Amino acid sequence: MTLFFTIATTNYLPFAVSLIDSAKQQHPEFEVCICLTDYLTPDAIAKNKLMRKYPILQLHELQAEEFGFITQNYNPMQLANSSKILFARHFLDKKEIDQVIFGDSDMLFFGRLPENVINEHEIILTPHFSSPPPVEMKRQELEVLNAGLYNGGFFKLKKSAQVDAFINWHRERSVLDCIYDFKRGYYGEQLWLNFIPLYFKNAHVEQNTGLNVAYWNLHERTISQKEGIFMVNGTTPLSFFHFSGWDYNHPLNISKWTLFTPEMRPDVKPLLEEYHKVLKANEYEHYIKMSNYYTANNQSQKKSFFKKLKKKLLKK
Repeated sequence: MTLFFTIATTNYLPFAVSLIDSAKQQHPEFEVCICLTDYLTPDAIAKNKLMRKYPILQLHELQAEEFGFITQNYNPMQLANSSKILFARHFLDKKEIDQVIFGDSDMLFFGRLPENVINEHEIILTPHFSSPPPVEMKRQELEVLNAGLYNGGFFKLKKSAQVDAFINWHRERSVLDCIYDFKRGYYGEQLWLNFIPLYFKNAHVEQNTGLNVAYWNLHERTISQKEGIFMVNGTTPLSFFHFSGWDYNHPLNISKWTLFTPEMRPDVKPLLEEYHKVLKANEYEHYIKMSNYYTANNQSQKKSFFKKLKKKLLKK
């Protein structure tokens, strides 16, 4: 069995449901789960229309040894990124699950995944991009040098001894130190991914241009439609777009971090319009202001938090 999962807090539930809707449309054979890095009572879930749509697994249900630290110290982004590997471990421990595929909640499927991604390889990553941007956009390269060659928003893990070793290695390094400090070489869980092709020989870097299309690789990818199917560079079907940095209130802007204006990239407009449409239908405006149970009053709200973490790291 292949299980596709995403991670969200309650206020990001419309994103997660929109993603799972699109994944199930393209892959009805997948089992799916929304992993909630938040806390809701069973009664609250039962009364929540969106949460009744797909299986929900809450962070506390994992009974992970890191639970206390991450819920007491991390902001919502850190909580989501540090827990990816914990949820993956939980699912792969189940006899009936052969492999897991993870996608960040701010993605939307427009086509199926390539068959080799589904059926081959034990570990699959996608690079941020695989060809150089023009020199006037070298900022893209500098950002990737800081944030990592591979995007942590999508991966596949297939049950194996190598994947067990990978999970153990990654968990030891990223869960309790999921901080963002470029000067000390930290960018959440993502920079560690640079080592994966070196340490784990069966890992595969998938360079299909229809995967993980986002603001960071638009210099090498253009969008078009052919007989109602979105294509990348006119040749490759678009599997999914990653709307990182996109703003619901300014839906035609590609990302707050991109160098491309809407006028420069009208080819992306249909994707942006579709994303706004599905989020609106899944009650974005109702959910987005909801607070996170763990992070509303934890240590991440205190300015001294990162100083404490730095002191902890310096002692190591």
